[in-house]
Amino acid sequence: MLARDNETPEVTVVIPAFNEEEAIGRTLDEVHAVLEPHPLRWEIVVVNDGSRDRTADEAASRARVVNHRRNHGYGASLKTGVVNARGEIVVFYDADNQFDPTDIPRMVAELAEHDATLGARTSSSHAPFSRRGGKKILGWLANYLARTNIPDLNCGLRAIHRDLLLDYLHLLPNGFSASTTTTLVLLKEGHDVKFVPVTVKKRVGKSTVRPLKDGMDTALLIVRLTTLLDPYRVFGPVSVVFFLLGLAWGVHYIRLGRGLSIGAMFLLVSSIVIFFFGLLADQVASLRRERRYSDRD
Repeated sequence: MLARDNETPEVTVVIPAFNEEEAIGRTLDEVHAVLEPHPLRWEIVVVNDGSRDRTADEAASRARVVNHRRNHGYGASLKTGVVNARGEIVVFYDADNQFDPTDIPRMVAELAEHDATLGARTSSSHAPFSRRGGKKILGWLANYLARTNIPDLNCGLRAIHRDLLLDYLHLLPNGFSASTTTTLVLLKEGHDVKFVPVTVKKRVGKSTVRPLKDGMDTALLIVRLTTLLDPYRVFGPVSVVFFLLGLAWGVHYIRLGRGLSIGAMFLLVSSIVIFFFGLLADQVASLRRERRYSDRD
């Protein structure tokens, strides 16, 4: 059931929305139909991200609306929703009518045994053809850097304990990479994450995602985030590659009787510098992790 004004909700559904007047009404009606008969107390928070249409008006009669005066981005809207959430559990849900609201209670129920439940889109889900190649490349990169198989890197449907989200809220970017960041941070920090199969249909209205630019930004963010949390996963392979190239180059020139070349020397020295730089970065990451855990205690 939906919580009244004088009641504290147990779960908050956060829905970021930017120019979604075509879909937001239908989305909220479907969510209401599923949540109202449910025994838990729910609230729905729509973060209107500086929309220039009637998104806020369409949502006002069906949810609590928090407004951004100008467009800040998908990730910024999620952060605003988490800060304004009153429930102990936060569910991220998209405004474009892609998701099935019956998945929400199922994902929340799994939190009794897990820290977070993330949606994993099935093969029958709608996916624009133009994004499929980029998603595979990003998925491969994320799997390598996270040292695990990630069924779905950035599905927007997810349920997470609010206090856990608050620990990492400062790491979330303001753009579309917020979902990717959440996934990687939870996995890299060793939290108990369960991927729940969900089916996604074609969205209502026009997407604001820019596949090339947002894909490049996401790839860079994955590398930066891994450098922050597990530096040797980035610096280690680079150091090895430089060392092997320098070694091969040096051996080749020595066999020709020309001595160790400047280029080979540069690669070998660079590999050593990168190795120790990675070692230093790893120590800093370990200290940050120990400090965060001690602050929790």
